[in-house]
Amino acid sequence: MVNYLSQEEKLLAAEEEKYLEEEDDVDFPPADIIAYNEQRSCSDLVRMYQKKQLVIDPDFQRDVVWTDPQQTRFIDSLMKQLPIPSMCISLDYKTDKRYIIDGLQRISTIVKFLTTENWKLSKLADVDSSISGKTVEEIKTQHEELYERVENMTIPITMIRYDSSKKTHNNYIFTIFHRLNTGGVKLNNQEIRNCIYNGEFNSFLKECAQYENWLLLMDRKQQKASRFEDEELVLRFFAFYDEYHNYKGKLTRFLNDYMYKHRLAHEDFIQDKDELFKQTVDLIYDRIFKEEPLKTSKVIAEGILLGVAKNLDTLVNLSNDELQDKYSRLIKSEPFLTKNLAGGIYQKDKALERINTSIKIFSSTGNDY
Repeated sequence: MVNYLSQEEKLLAAEEEKYLEEEDDVDFPPADIIAYNEQRSCSDLVRMYQKKQLVIDPDFQRDVVWTDPQQTRFIDSLMKQLPIPSMCISLDYKTDKRYIIDGLQRISTIVKFLTTENWKLSKLADVDSSISGKTVEEIKTQHEELYERVENMTIPITMIRYDSSKKTHNNYIFTIFHRLNTGGVKLNNQEIRNCIYNGEFNSFLKECAQYENWLLLMDRKQQKASRFEDEELVLRFFAFYDEYHNYKGKLTRFLNDYMYKHRLAHEDFIQDKDELFKQTVDLIYDRIFKEEPLKTSKVIAEGILLGVAKNLDTLVNLSNDELQDKYSRLIKSEPFLTKNLAGGIYQKDKALERINTSIKIFSSTGNDY
């Protein structure tokens, strides 16, 4: 059974992205969050990074990385002491850890230049000939004053002092990430969650996204998922599975709250979720799609995952034909028709109707639905 993504479903995917982009649930800053400005030299930033006081995790921006020419031009700008835009860093005062909110690529480039002597800068006509096409070691040896100029160059930084153990603080930091990130490609919601809700549960989501049958089901052997797309879909699966009755129509806040609640999840919780996820994916891939990829919108994939997961105990006893019949009835049901999905796709009533319909169809016997 091969289900190719239709033009309508592509439009549906665009509709979902638009909905999430427009969903803006902003709180006023908590009174005990403090913002202040400071200046830090490049060498000071590297020192904090090496002492693990400054967290630089390019993984959460793995598909948004400067090219070597971009990095070279930035180093050239530092050497020429050109004005550098202000960066934004959050300081969790309970752990004394600093996280990059805006400026990851700039700080990563600074760290690379001041710690990687064999890095060869790009040969470019519009940068100083003293560094064009040269390694960092050559620059240090032949033009020590230029290297030291980068070390001593100060960067304006806006610091946001907060407490990561407070839910209101995390919500506000998420908003700042969403609003202030000024990179060439803005971070999406799951990339931001990956940074500020880092912990056992976040690591587990990454493991789920690499599960062999998940990769086969989602056709990731042919085309890699981009920018934490799969991690967010897995997160949606767990959040709706556990708490869909509490969903109030704000998907971003709903997922943020779930990740915050479980960010430091215990081993037993992770083990239970791991078993649930793998059993659900295995049944869908092995028996409903007969080891062929599921090519459909994320909304429909989410519906299948939830309907199957909520009825695993009974579904394992059905034949493959019976399982496939349930899937056919699901995608033909009113809540899952493309015409009914468009517009406010994650409004409370629409989302809950889809979830309840999926659960009922996969729990029904014969043609009683």
